[in-house]
Amino acid sequence: MQTTRREFIGSTALAAGGAFAANAAGGAPFYRGALLHLGSNMWGDYPAGPDDFAKSPEEEKVRPNPPGPAGSPTPYHSYLQCRDDLWKKSVDRMAEKKMNLVFIDLGEGIAYPSHPELAVAGTWSVEKTRAELARIRSLGLEPMPKLNFSTCHDSWLKDYHRMVSSQTYYKVVADIIADVCAIFDKPAFFHLGFDEEVPVAGKNLFYAVYRQGDLWWHDLLYTVKQVERNGSRAVMWSDKICDGRDAFLARMPKDVLLSPWYYGTNFSEKNLAWDASYEKKNGTWEVQRNLAASFVALNDAGYDLLPCTSNWSRDDAAEALVSFCKTRLDQKRLKGIYTAPWNRTIPDEPKKKRITKTLEGIDLFAAAMDKHYPL
Repeated sequence: MQTTRREFIGSTALAAGGAFAANAAGGAPFYRGALLHLGSNMWGDYPAGPDDFAKSPEEEKVRPNPPGPAGSPTPYHSYLQCRDDLWKKSVDRMAEKKMNLVFIDLGEGIAYPSHPELAVAGTWSVEKTRAELARIRSLGLEPMPKLNFSTCHDSWLKDYHRMVSSQTYYKVVADIIADVCAIFDKPAFFHLGFDEEVPVAGKNLFYAVYRQGDLWWHDLLYTVKQVERNGSRAVMWSDKICDGRDAFLARMPKDVLLSPWYYGTNFSEKNLAWDASYEKKNGTWEVQRNLAASFVALNDAGYDLLPCTSNWSRDDAAEALVSFCKTRLDQKRLKGIYTAPWNRTIPDEPKKKRITKTLEGIDLFAAAMDKHYPL
């Protein structure tokens, strides 16, 4: 009898320490995972700073970044910013820590059969991607894709990045999602991003566009539908709620798995109380002042949640968030927790700890999960 993919995943999880089986409740695993970067051209349409270039002078001569307006350099890289050995090291560290979910931020990282023009030098072929997905599953981890369709994080779409909400754009979105679902063999979840699409997030972009009102909802629901028609469940960042809680709760389908994120540690009652005065303050980052409070708002409204923490700014953020999730959220609708170190999968640099921060993020998160959600 042929073994199904989920049967295969379950058997390999047992071999790798039971990461799936130990947390399974009613047949569904409780996820403990991390977001790793295969692609990284999600922040490439703005003037580059000195810390945006992760390559040697020799490499710059051979493969220079494409220039922005008037020859200005941008952080968009014309080759893949992911070292195979460091990618493997990150995945292996997750397996060692008995994690069971890896969101793979794809971007320009894999070749899309329907749109080969989106590839860059070093983009993984379909065959290489499938081989790595099989290796990941053999370690007890379930690989799930992430593509960011926020207009502030979609430089990986190249020219289509400037065709948002056109018929051409909609076709590309549908094509790419179908490609990814086929390559990943109908993943359980498909992360769509959709974060920070507000004016303040795009104020430094060369080409700044953001959707609002009915257009934002149309494009989101269209993208969600593409995921669902290919057999997966859509996941998305939920910070759009900070732009207007009541409108968000009235229109967001319960079928979408929401991923509230908060990288601080302030879970005081005051910070968890919604403050409507911060809504729609698009001129400043105060629009996101309700991030911690959004966890409670979404929980109380009955949404399934997959919260995210990070060591991007604080090493103690994981402990604070995991503890909060354990004590304040409905455990029946909490599908898991994960961390996003937010670093390219490349070596450390003089001013930035790239791979070190990723590995440290995995370790910090795993320690918090072991404490509050022991296997």
